[in-house]
Amino acid sequence: MTRMRRDRGDGTLYFDERRDRWIGQLDLGTDHTGQRRRPKVSGRTRAEVRIKLMELRDKHEAGVDVTTRAMTFAQLVDAFLERGLPGDLTENTRSNYERMLHLNVTPILGDLRLLELKSDQVEAMLDTLEEKGMAASSMRHALNLTRRALRFAILRDLVIRNVAEPVQTRRGPKAERFGLTVTQAKRLLEAAEGERLVNMLILCLLLGLRPGEASALAWEHVELDGDRPTITVAASLRRTPQGELVLVPPKTATSKRTLEIPPPVVAALRAQRAMQQADADSAGSAWQNTHDLVFTTEVGTPLDPSNVRRAYTRMAKNADIAHLHPHMLRHAAASLLSAAGVPIEDISDTLGHRSVSVTAEIYRHPIAPIRSGHMAAMNQLIDTPPKPAS
Repeated sequence: MTRMRRDRGDGTLYFDERRDRWIGQLDLGTDHTGQRRRPKVSGRTRAEVRIKLMELRDKHEAGVDVTTRAMTFAQLVDAFLERGLPGDLTENTRSNYERMLHLNVTPILGDLRLLELKSDQVEAMLDTLEEKGMAASSMRHALNLTRRALRFAILRDLVIRNVAEPVQTRRGPKAERFGLTVTQAKRLLEAAEGERLVNMLILCLLLGLRPGEASALAWEHVELDGDRPTITVAASLRRTPQGELVLVPPKTATSKRTLEIPPPVVAALRAQRAMQQADADSAGSAWQNTHDLVFTTEVGTPLDPSNVRRAYTRMAKNADIAHLHPHMLRHAAASLLSAAGVPIEDISDTLGHRSVSVTAEIYRHPIAPIRSGHMAAMNQLIDTPPKPAS
């Protein structure tokens, strides 16, 4: 084994005959425990290792902790999920993040060393997911979580830059986020005439509530009188692993919000109150609206998400619109608000996003570059609100 000495801090180059590789090593002195800090790089040629050693030294001088260069992306993901997520994140969202990272991202990037990760490797990860037929929205989710994990690494001085930031999102093999034109929305509302959930449809279509948020809306959070009627999104309906429907806090801190509601939504909520009173009178002692929810079954129990999905699918089919999942109304609301002239900042507040950048990223295609207007412009969508079944 031949050694080639250099000044301290510049590193040492030597050839390891046993491994048949060149080795580069920095001597960074000792840590607080007295242990020597000697991070290494290796390669087939002396020139290759010399370049790697220079890059390693530059990262050290920039403040990156190069002694942890053996950390893999999979190890970073574990640390990110344990210590890098907001404390107010719901269990459902946390579980969603874990599934996306563990099932799709780390099987591809996990074994790569963090300090050697390159943008083209993140690109290759998206190529692989695209070849597997992953939807565009899911690929965006995978890329966004990869970016967030690497931002966490920057804060911990594990990397000097986020190599996932320059990577572009993909269109994917499936359609982009669902949006509706004003004409399609009117056709959907006309087709919903006589449907039990038409008032819930109006609320979600005009305000972009998540399905769970609409299902969890309580009458105590509805104010229909006065000059500025409002609703307050304060909870979400979730199904537990045991199958029970429960009320939980909203998805994020910004998801809890108070929204001024336009006249069509006021009219829909008044109609809903009248219909619910008729249901309660008919059910008598069987009425079970424990949480005083706005939208319930005929006997006051919370709406089953599966039944809501089936109802929306039926309404969409009657309107000659492709399959309509309840969550798609949220995306439709974003495009309709934008088309009505509502600025992206107000759309972000209405949807309860953490920031405008989240709105711009998720709803990149439905959002139009309009910066003026007001939600009152949505009044044009409904001349006379459709009525639910009597």
